[in-house]
Amino acid sequence: MKRAAAYLLLHVLLAYPFAASAQIFHLPLVPFKLTSPFGVRRHPITGKADFHAGIDLSARRSPIRSALAGRVLANGFHPFLGYFVRISHGAVVTTYGHLSVIMARRGDEIPAGTVIGISGRSGRVTGEHLHFAVRYRGEQIDPLKFLFFLQSTKNAK
Repeated sequence: MKRAAAYLLLHVLLAYPFAASAQIFHLPLVPFKLTSPFGVRRHPITGKADFHAGIDLSARRSPIRSALAGRVLANGFHPFLGYFVRISHGAVVTTYGHLSVIMARRGDEIPAGTVIGISGRSGRVTGEHLHFAVRYRGEQIDPLKFLFFLQSTKNAK
């Protein structure tokens, strides 16, 4: 696991070398309060078992920040995600959903910690929150484990 995590960070730094000279990592939302984890759960709207491909974080009109340096791949509206921003960080892609305001535009190169939007309740939701998802080489991974890894890397310096 540690070797795979080190490769993941290396992919990000090679894809966006300006990240190495600036802040490498930032929490997407502060304070950070988990309301729904990654994995199988009972869907809050349908009541059926469903795979949750991200994590939900409690938010109230809060600034949402890019977790890593990268390039904005897409933004817009999706029926389930609502207003969203998707950012490429090399082999890693992060998605931020249910926003009320989008502040990052497609093609923007942004450092970690850049405000990319404001939390909201757009899309299919029961209340305001941030949906945060991470893909590594096209596969969904647990965003909480990903953030813990980045935090441990930051603390190791």
